[in-house]
Amino acid sequence: MNRRSVLEHEISLLQKRIKEAPKDTPQDLRKIWDEELEGKELELNNLYDDDEDTNDR
Repeated sequence: MNRRSVLEHEISLLQKRIKEAPKDTPQDLRKIWDEELEGKELELNNLYDDDEDTNDR
């Protein structure tokens, strides 16, 4: 899998975890998940196609 596919998959899993989290999930844990999601989305948005090509080789 290339980096773009991995990031898209990880983002999808995080979004699902956040959406399906029980209402009594501690706020600090939710904050960590949100920060992790934000970081992965930022990395995906800043990913260049050239970066993917060099990582796949």
